[in-house]
Amino acid sequence: MKMHQLLADGLRQLGVGHLFGLIGDANLFLVQAYCTAGAGRYVACNHEANAVLAAIGYAQTTGRTGVATVTHGPGLTNCATALTEAARGGIGLVLLCGDTAPGDAQHLQNTNQRALVEATGAAFVELRGPDMALSDLEQAFRIAALQRRPVVFNMRVDLQWADVTPQKTGFAITRPQSQPAGGEALEEAVAMIASARRPLVLAGRGAMDDAARAALVALATRLEAPLATTLKAQALFHREPFDLGISGNLSHPTAIDTIMKSDCIIAFGASLGKYTTEGGAYLKGKRVIQVLADTHETPWLETPDIRLIGDIAGTARAMAELLDLAEIPGSAATDSALAEGLAAEAAARAAPLPFAQTAPGTVDFIPALRRLNQALPQERVLVADLGRFVFSVWRNLPVTRPQDLVFTAHFGGIGCGTGQAIGAAVAVPDRPTVLVAGDGGFVLSGVGELSVIAREQPDMVIILCNDGSYGAEYIQFANRNLPTDLSMIAPPDFAALGTAAGIASLCVRDEAELDAACRAIRDRKGPLMIDLRLDPAKIEK
Repeated sequence: MKMHQLLADGLRQLGVGHLFGLIGDANLFLVQAYCTAGAGRYVACNHEANAVLAAIGYAQTTGRTGVATVTHGPGLTNCATALTEAARGGIGLVLLCGDTAPGDAQHLQNTNQRALVEATGAAFVELRGPDMALSDLEQAFRIAALQRRPVVFNMRVDLQWADVTPQKTGFAITRPQSQPAGGEALEEAVAMIASARRPLVLAGRGAMDDAARAALVALATRLEAPLATTLKAQALFHREPFDLGISGNLSHPTAIDTIMKSDCIIAFGASLGKYTTEGGAYLKGKRVIQVLADTHETPWLETPDIRLIGDIAGTARAMAELLDLAEIPGSAATDSALAEGLAAEAAARAAPLPFAQTAPGTVDFIPALRRLNQALPQERVLVADLGRFVFSVWRNLPVTRPQDLVFTAHFGGIGCGTGQAIGAAVAVPDRPTVLVAGDGGFVLSGVGELSVIAREQPDMVIILCNDGSYGAEYIQFANRNLPTDLSMIAPPDFAALGTAAGIASLCVRDEAELDAACRAIRDRKGPLMIDLRLDPAKIEK
């Protein structure tokens, strides 16, 4: 067989059922071999960055390694932001990337690919030759899975038609189970918990598997402590009676009051960054115990009182067992007053809001989101691109399980949502994917993928927050009483673009058109795009 056939077969052996990409000189034969062999589903994107972002969306929603492929040179440089996004988010993916032949210095697409990749924070694995092809490919997948980072597998174009013998790979793309924390550090942590009067159990994305959830709920019940999550673990404790929801700048008043009154935070699988702790304000005067699954986790909090490294579920169970042995009573922090406060918060969030006056041809943002939330299925995947609208979206379009929240802002760039929504929609076909993007971000990277969405026909609802501006910049100008004209843009007629691409699309400029959009959501037969016209002067966070 030929090298490109061997690599395609290697992907099959590694269980790669979805491949996102854009073909060029250096990877087209690999992709053809993958498709011809029936190894899995190939989803072609129109921009290399969106192919990598699709792999990120796939990885976030499935917990498996995402896989993408691009050609050499500009095919790879176009992926720099997406690779950095994955590296900053600790997301495992493999990018199979072509490279020019060594010594071909005059090749137009020749560049130092290793240096570029390493600058993004991704790992770089070179395809060394025919005899080591699958061993090298396996190494790329091993790094991605075990270190939770993007890996570029660099494939020289001159090797693609080399004769090779069939090879086997025995690597299973799974993370080994770590052992629970133990010893004196665990005993010290439990002693700290035992002395707390108002403990709080906080979970992050590293604690969202079923076993960890069950163990944390059991520990919180044993302690009579409320539960909370980071944004990225939203809905982990959905339907638990003392779930405070998100800790941080998205907390509701009852959650803020409860967190501020707590005296010990036991954080599992959470990096405890500034957005979760409100810049550290939530941690002041408290003892903090941080439990991380392994050393590859990123502990943004530099100095917790105790940091334990070990299996999340096993460590939580070990804590509960030691509390039982010591006959430590519950804290009584989950009392009727907290239950009443949480019930009142839930009722307030469910209540419709009146529409305030906005500029002609626009609707009030938060009430419109509430209406769209009611029309959308509650079980959905949410992909929110970055923009000043994003906090309102996270608050008002909640998910019901944490793997349904696709976080696109690890690197802080707009325009990373559409690609990730494509990957998420392919990965999770049993519920709709809701993409919320700003007009600027969607012009940047979404418009070019409309034909992909039309071709793939995912169950996707696209909500465009169209205020005709770059919102964050608009606010900065406005707050300093400066002219805002440099932040204003003239977006295209998104509904017309969507319709031309073959996607059902409509524009919302008033409450009647919002009602029509809600009906369209309920009656949709395929992807749907809603151009939500907003007043840039009246968008709340």
